[in-house]
Amino acid sequence: MNSKRISRTWPLAIISAALLGLACSSEESTGPPAPQPGQLTVSVSTTGSAGAAFLLKVRGDGISSPATVSANHRLYTFAAGDTLKAAVIGSVSSGDVLVFSVPDVNRASSYIVTLEQVSGSDNALLPTSGFTAVID
Repeated sequence: MNSKRISRTWPLAIISAALLGLACSSEESTGPPAPQPGQLTVSVSTTGSAGAAFLLKVRGDGISSPATVSANHRLYTFAAGDTLKAAVIGSVSSGDVLVFSVPDVNRASSYIVTLEQVSGSDNALLPTSGFTAVID
């Protein structure tokens, strides 16, 4: 009678162990994705006239290696802590103006861009409300 109990519980133990192993492996795969270093892009758009110079502020952890997207643009930057200030000089009505490296592109939504000033080709300040800056 004892041998019947042992032979019945042994397959149940094996099945339970297999199910436990599957449950543990599926929990690991549903965790947060591994950090993926890469670049994010700041783009601007307007429904009005093109801007010729943009003063941008980007906030977020680990910002590095800022660069312009176009060889026709000049870039001046200042970084302190989690803030990058960038002046992009070059005519743009819509499109990418700045790229920067980050430790994890999966956290792109944690980076914030603010368009602080825009000037036209005559160096006159334009209202920033006529422009939109986003991080892609």
